[in-house]
Amino acid sequence: MNITAWLGLLAATLVGGSDTITVSPSRGDRVVSSWQRSIGTLDAPGERTIETLKRYELDRRLRRDPDGVIAQLETLARQKPEPDLVFALAELSWIEGRRNEGRRGDKKKGATALDRYVDTVAYAYDFLFDPELSAGRSPSDPRYRLACDLYNGGLDRLIRAAKSKDKILLGDPITLKIHGKEQVLKVALNDSPWQMRDVDELIVASDYEVSGLDSKSRYQYGIGVPLIAIRRSETPGKGDDKFYPPEVAFPLTAVLRPTSKLRDTDPVADRDSTLDLVDTVRWRSVGQPDAVPLEVDVTTPLAYMWSRTDLSRYRWTGLLRPGEAAGRAGLMTLRPYEPDKIPVVMIHGLASSPLAWIAMLNELLRDPKIQERYQFLLYVYPTGVGLPIAASGLRDALLDAESVFDQPGTTADHEFKRMVLLGHSMGGLLSHAVAVDSDDQFWALSSFRRFEDIVGSPAVLEKVSHYTFFKPLPFVGRVVFLATPHRGSDYSRRMVGRVGASLIAEPDDYGKLLGQLIKDNPDAFDRRKFRHFPSSIENLDVSSPVLNALMNMKRGENVKFHSIIGAQRPGPPADTTDGVVPYRSSHVDWSASERVVISDHGVQRDPEAIREVRRILAEHLAAGPTAGKPPTAAAR
Repeated sequence: MNITAWLGLLAATLVGGSDTITVSPSRGDRVVSSWQRSIGTLDAPGERTIETLKRYELDRRLRRDPDGVIAQLETLARQKPEPDLVFALAELSWIEGRRNEGRRGDKKKGATALDRYVDTVAYAYDFLFDPELSAGRSPSDPRYRLACDLYNGGLDRLIRAAKSKDKILLGDPITLKIHGKEQVLKVALNDSPWQMRDVDELIVASDYEVSGLDSKSRYQYGIGVPLIAIRRSETPGKGDDKFYPPEVAFPLTAVLRPTSKLRDTDPVADRDSTLDLVDTVRWRSVGQPDAVPLEVDVTTPLAYMWSRTDLSRYRWTGLLRPGEAAGRAGLMTLRPYEPDKIPVVMIHGLASSPLAWIAMLNELLRDPKIQERYQFLLYVYPTGVGLPIAASGLRDALLDAESVFDQPGTTADHEFKRMVLLGHSMGGLLSHAVAVDSDDQFWALSSFRRFEDIVGSPAVLEKVSHYTFFKPLPFVGRVVFLATPHRGSDYSRRMVGRVGASLIAEPDDYGKLLGQLIKDNPDAFDRRKFRHFPSSIENLDVSSPVLNALMNMKRGENVKFHSIIGAQRPGPPADTTDGVVPYRSSHVDWSASERVVISDHGVQRDPEAIREVRRILAEHLAAGPTAGKPPTAAAR
């Protein structure tokens, strides 16, 4: 079997599907397609607007003099504001904006199109938020949804006009020529852990189509234009910043709060407005007292970010040449750490990467309750190293996070100490290994002599001790195993497993470490067995002494464990397998809960498994009171 074929077979078997997530430029005008079909073909006023025009004997005039009709309606609306008049103005402004936009050769008409889009946003905003107009109106009014679409469509056109001039930069105002005058749009990002300096670029989310994820639609419809905000960093940061990947993409929704055209007493005055970039993780509606939901898209920013990483290549480097990949290991955050939220750490499996979690992460981030109370961190590591070494890396990363994020005596201290670990396959073994007391279980596999009696340099002994002796991390409150081979897998003995184990290159520093120990203690080790640290694939053998030792370790008293197990077909659990790990290996008697789902080894992508994780997270919230109450997703 050549290396290419082996890699393909290993990927298909261990990862359980494809990690490939792509975004591609949208075809056509996405702002007026799919989620905005109601205005996509709107080239004539609707029945309700026609009735309004007839009431004022303006219907016949519309075709020959649309600008005059709009001007007449504006006069009427100012004299006596009525919902019918204001909605008609929003709808007619949109229609005229699109009609004039089509005349691209006429620069004057092009400017008029932008004028009309500004008016569309202003009148739709008045219709939705003006207290007098919204009083007594139900969201079931069909004009309510259409007004949201008109607002979104007009705002999208304004944002694109601004981007065509220059990049939108937070803190810098946007200047557009509207109705013959310069109009200033201030850009602001408030009420968010993200800062203005974090946004290097803004992209309209509807410019991209996503493939590789089942859930691609917006999880909430409302007003605003979903954006992809991009944060770039050429060099690793310090403090919180060091946990960011080189490029982070996160969701924001643009909302324009225009000066009311309806209530403006001086229509010729400067009409400065603010373009708010709303953090949709923290806020999901706008306006008081009657809040209107925000339009939210969390999937496209997530897909955009991961489609541009090199993690698909890294997983092979991390497996076959772990020494080269060791410097990349660590925790990654997707947004600034929030002290009042419980951290959930996701640990991938063998020959994999954090991309394996994207389907689950996408679904969990679409749940407002989970967004309110949890934050997610992804752990990346070279999967070719042996279990004791990989587990020590996870412990080090979590302790590093504690030193940065934990604030003793505060709400942050309380929530950090309720950390949840989600571990898939080998990642489940690592999660287990940070929630137990090793005693001398690992060390006894290497030598019959007590560690205290081993001769060696302090540096060598300290490193060996770090790999073999540890206590459960006190801030880990719950561990979820997904397709975890607690008792190994027959897969490691098959040809693909044997080939894989032979291809893994041991890092030089590990070999030197062992060689030095043997040299200093010639009678303490069996040289035939203690020639190298077993690789990850060797550790997964059904007779692996490392796995047996891990199972015998004492678990932390305050940790709850849960199991989610895949089965390729229905049947008695004892006879099932996910294709890599049989039930007899993934089952443990001491789990607080166990759920078997019909799935291959990539169980973390299965909808039922994702629902079970959501249930476990809800149970974790209900298990005890928090020291502080988190901010609710109220209207801004």
